Amino acid sequence: MTLEERAESARETLFGRYDELNALWLQAEEQLTQFHIPRPVYHQFDEYQDPGNPPGAMTSKYLSLQKVKGKWRICYGLCDDWCDHDYGWTPITECSAQVRVEAARHLEKLREKVVKSAEDFIPKVDEAIKTLAAAVGRTVNIESRDLLSERAKLNGHHNK
Repeated sequence: MTLEERAESARETLFGRYDELNALWLQAEEQLTQFHIPRPVYHQFDEYQDPGNPPGAMTSKYLSLQKVKGKWRICYGLCDDWCDHDYGWTPITECSAQVRVEAARHLEKLREKVVKSAEDFIPKVDEAIKTLAAAVGRTVNIESRDLLSERAKLNGHHNK
């Protein structure tokens, strides 16, 4: 096989795989956004010394669920510990193939943090509901509402 034929074969193979990689990232994004998180969630997955940084300074790599142009997206960002924490968030599907491949190993950790963020926010929302209900003179029973919601799920009537 000539070098030109090998190059064409590699190109065709990689393009198909890149399409599959992006489709899977978009599916993961769709799944994670269903948790209705209250704020961005971050997962640091690597740290290294960049020769362009001051001596001893570290650069960290992050996978995050961020709001970009009004839509929650899985993003990649870098942060230098010696400067103002500008992560330069980029939607993962717009990153280089190398970044998308490297970050794939860390999706499950991000998912765990997204679920924890949603779970941790529930009592805060409940407290806000109680506070607002009291302010407007309305009685709210969160426990009975949760029970009704669980029964609706068991009967196949639930919101996604």
